[in-house]
Parts: sequence; structure tokens; C-alpha cells
Amino acid sequence: MKKWLLVPAFIIVAAFAGIYLFIPARLDIVQVTPINCTVPGAYRNMATADKWKNWWPGSSWSSNSFLFQDGRYAITKKLLNTLEIGILHNKSSIKSTLYLVPAGGDSTTLQWTCTYPTSLNPVTRIQHYRQAINLKSNMAALLNHFKSFAEKIENIYGITIQETVFKDSFLISTKKYLAGYPSVEEIYSLIGDLKKYSAAQEAKQTGIAILNITPLSPFGYQLMVALPINKPIAANGRFFNQRIPLNHFWVTRVHGGDATVKEALYQFQLYIQDHHRTLMALPFQQLITDRSIEPDTTRWITDVYVPLF
Repeated sequence: MKKWLLVPAFIIVAAFAGIYLFIPARLDIVQVTPINCTVPGAYRNMATADKWKNWWPGSSWSSNSFLFQDGRYAITKKLLNTLEIGILHNKSSIKSTLYLVPAGGDSTTLQWTCTYPTSLNPVTRIQHYRQAINLKSNMAALLNHFKSFAEKIENIYGITIQETVFKDSFLISTKKYLAGYPSVEEIYSLIGDLKKYSAAQEAKQTGIAILNITPLSPFGYQLMVALPINKPIAANGRFFNQRIPLNHFWVTRVHGGDATVKEALYQFQLYIQDHHRTLMALPFQQLITDRSIEPDTTRWITDVYVPLF
């Protein structure tokens, strides 16, 4: 009779031993997700709560805390290409770390790690193990949401970027130095001068005027305006010929006034830095909308070109 009692006792002991053997006292969670995005681009969109709102799949609990499934997440510390994120999961407060690791080319590996506590109580130990599995699943889901967001250039930079060839190769140009940012009147006054001069030289306009505005040190601006024409013409002291080689350009189309164009140029700078490219020539704007007859800046359309090297 006593031997039969030993069998269930042995099974119980083995079960408890298995719990402590296969469920360690500390559960280390590591979630790795590769993304096709540069480290700086990914970090900028992960390092602030305001950016989280653009890609977070759940809801926000406060200005810097976000909810997803049964957890609450908040950035607690920012380091170089690293974020410390506090997690409240099933009433457990957990410190986690998200590493953004260069993966070659323009890719990044997201590595999110944390340690989930367990208990000496075998029942609680099993519960914590299941909760840790659930937390890892949530971390994977969050990183996959970010992956879907970050692998679209327009989400990272706020503009669409396409490669193109600028076909108007002959240009008649002029420039002017100004104390303040160029006004619409000043820009179109120069464009008008170019039209008159090219017509006097029997050249035909073949495209839309382009311009570049360069800040000068310590103050002031250089305004350069160019008009595409069908042939090179004689230059004089004020007007000069330029040619744009049929190289590739990055281009984006923006809607809005000068602030929108400036933001697009700034995002291009970030794109060039993130992808380790070099700006070898001046970017320029092509004025799709005639601003001299359209006073509403929200209706302005401008193509911004950046030479591609």
C-alpha cells in the first residue's frame, strides 16, 4: 500500500522539480526585429513620445506613456542609439532596453531586451512564465508595427523622395544679394528680367523657372534665378549661361509656402546625412505655381530638386 503512495508523491516531486528546472529564476526576454531603415532615421522616430504617436498601434495614456494590450510603456532614458523603456505589465514594473544596431547598408536591427521576475512559489512561477511569453509577443508586435512605419521613406522624412532626370539643360541665369529673405515680388522681378533678355536674344523659354536661395554669413541671402531656354545665348555682366548636366536628382513635390519648402530642404539634409551621401551642388526649387498671381500660399506647388551623387 505504501508503495502505491510513493508513486503519486514521486510524480508531484518531479513536477515541482521540473518547474524549477525548466523555468529559471530570471526570465530574460530578447526580441530582435530587422528593419530597412537607417539607425539615425529610426532613432529620431523612436526617441520622443510625440514621434511614438505616429506609429504606436495602441492608445496613449498620458503625454509620455502609451498603452498596448495589457501593458503600459514609457521612455525613461535616452542614450546613444539606445532607449530605456519602462514597462508596466500585469502589475509588474519592468525595466527594458531597446538597442538600435547598424546592420550594414541602410538597415538596422532593433533589439529589445528585459528581465521578467519569477517567484519561488511554483504556481506563481508558472503564471509569470506565461506572462513573460505574452510580453515578448507584445514586444514583437510593437516592433513589427514600427517596422511597417519606418520602411516608408515618407514616414521617416515627411516627404516623398523620387529619383528623376532634369531635362532642361540650357539655362539663362541671374542673381541678386538681399538683406532679407526674398519676397515674391523680388523673385518674379528677376524672372521677368530673364524673360525679357532671352526674348531679346531670340531664345524660347522651354520650362518653368527655377531658383536657389542661399543664406549668407553673417547675414543676408543670395537669390539665384534661372530660366530654361532652347539654346545658349550671349552673356553680359548681369546675365550668364548655365547648364544642368543630365544627371539624376532626388525630387519631392510640396504644397504650401516658404516654410514648407524649407522643411523639405531640411528633410533632404537629414536624408543625405543618414545615407552618408554628399551634396555636390546646390539644390533648387521649381515654381510650379505662379506665385505672382496666386496669393494663397496653401495652394502653392513647388518641386524641390537635390543633385544625386
